[in-house]
Amino acid sequence: MSRNFLRIMQESKISIIIPVYNTEKYLHRCMDSVLNQTYQNIDVVLVDDGSTDGSSIICDEYAARDSRVRVIHKDNGGQSSAKNMALDSGVMGEYVTFVDSDDWIDVDTLEYCLSLQRAYDVDVVQVQMLETNTENYSMKNLKEIIDIFHGKDVLQRFMEFSTCTSNYGLCSCLMKTKLLHNLRFRDGKVYEDIDYKYRVLSNAQSMVYSNQKKYFYFQSGNSTSMGGIKHKDFDLYDAAEELCKLTKGETYGTIRFLGEVKKARTAFSLLSKMAYYGVADASFNKKDLVKRLTKEHRENMITLLRSPMPNSRKGLAILLALNYNFAEAVVKVMKHFLIY
Repeated sequence: MSRNFLRIMQESKISIIIPVYNTEKYLHRCMDSVLNQTYQNIDVVLVDDGSTDGSSIICDEYAARDSRVRVIHKDNGGQSSAKNMALDSGVMGEYVTFVDSDDWIDVDTLEYCLSLQRAYDVDVVQVQMLETNTENYSMKNLKEIIDIFHGKDVLQRFMEFSTCTSNYGLCSCLMKTKLLHNLRFRDGKVYEDIDYKYRVLSNAQSMVYSNQKKYFYFQSGNSTSMGGIKHKDFDLYDAAEELCKLTKGETYGTIRFLGEVKKARTAFSLLSKMAYYGVADASFNKKDLVKRLTKEHRENMITLLRSPMPNSRKGLAILLALNYNFAEAVVKVMKHFLIY
């Protein structure tokens, strides 16, 4: 990389929005990975979302010793509320990304993403996310594979990717800040990234996907996506409905159909999570819940089998439709191999 190229890169500030809620055990790891980046021109916005542990103090300590860090303290309102407050506070960077406070990023993540942005002149760069339950997992990068998309193919690729995988979030993306202008997350909801990312990408003209794993998604058992089924998990219906509405008028490619697939996958996703993690909320009657979700899942099987989901997921969908208890037993056997 030429010195002139590096100099031009360093002129661009990157804002990093980190919502924080009761993650004192992991917050140092997250913040150290961000502040020790090979790319140093950053604006870090920590939003303390009413933490009741030591997270608030840790946030203030980082802000006191590093001028690149600013802290917003607010009453608890959830991740979407925290991210909205960060956006409302004014994002200083030309580019923006999000990091969850119990996750971390590779040391050269920002430099790598910005180098791709400069090399291909795109609006969005997405790297890969690695799910891990190991405290400080790292890995050697794979042989680099780059895919570039323009125009409506940006949305087409996102819909294909989010339908086939669970990587629908913003945390592994570097975006031009102007794409987020006036866009806010649905307040008080989880899975808010699904339809929000679609709205952001609707404003994008170009996007690069890299196969390099730069974002480490820590599965501690306390994150929104981990643990047994809770009432909040049913916010997935709202997210799927929103995405279906957004794609309804699209005539390009299979965007509209994939919006229908995402909606049809909701019961399947919840059944899969329950088979994997169990039920966390004591107010649920598991037998009744399985019965209700299985009925809905069976009604959507034709759509799922016509979708571009991997055959392994289609196989699980079939098992869940045939016999939940048997499918749950299979998932428990395979569980060890599904997360590193």
